[in-house]
Amino acid sequence: MKKIILFALVLSIFSIKESVAQLITQQNLDYAIQSTENVQEEVSIVNEAVNQLGKELTILGNPNATAFATKVNYHVNMVQDFVDEINNYIAIASNNSTVPFSALEITPLVNSLLSFNDELLVLTNNMSTAINNGNTNTAINLLADFRTTLNAQNNTATNIINQIEAIKQAIKPFNVCIQAVDNNGNPTTYTAGFYCHNTTTGEYLYPDNQEGTCFTSLEPGNYTFDSYDDYFCGTSSKNITLSRSLENENGIIVVNLVVWCE
Repeated sequence: MKKIILFALVLSIFSIKESVAQLITQQNLDYAIQSTENVQEEVSIVNEAVNQLGKELTILGNPNATAFATKVNYHVNMVQDFVDEINNYIAIASNNSTVPFSALEITPLVNSLLSFNDELLVLTNNMSTAINNGNTNTAINLLADFRTTLNAQNNTATNIINQIEAIKQAIKPFNVCIQAVDNNGNPTTYTAGFYCHNTTTGEYLYPDNQEGTCFTSLEPGNYTFDSYDDYFCGTSSKNITLSRSLENENGIIVVNLVVWCE
């Protein structure tokens, strides 16, 4: 009995550590998304500065190249900081996740944010030169280049967010509940207990809800769900590769095991 209790305690501690690790992973992926959204907010601010400069060039006749350059430089510095945050949060998430994931598709997108920064700095220098030399038409034409670059930076940020959201879904634990049914598919009861077997890792896992029917944090993979025999009764087993398409409206995968009795 002591060995059984100790084994159960070890499983419980291991499960808690896994849950904490995945919580840290999800939190840092959320932080990475927030930092990326901050990039988009900065893009919006600079777009407003571009519109203001356009008004100064075409209507007011008093373009302030220095004020505009200051705003762009601030934007560039902020984006650099946010890029560092994005990379850091994704690295922490990757190091903590119990489900390995790849950020290879995100890395070039994040680097692109910095490339657009370089383009903005070149455009800003050209804009200052044009305004200081009184080349209004050249300055007006540069406004379109600014908008194109800023839109590209914003769209890249959107792609980064989508990639991170995809990772979050891919590593999100599954909730699986076993439903005992009779030969006609009607719900029934079975009290001998259930378990599942991860066919990839060889690990056996056990329900963690009070009723002893649900597994609330299964990692993606292939599992065989089964039950213990109960004197002259038992259930069928079922092998399933966990998928979001199997989830019901409550986000739960229901596995029906047919009860049989001799």
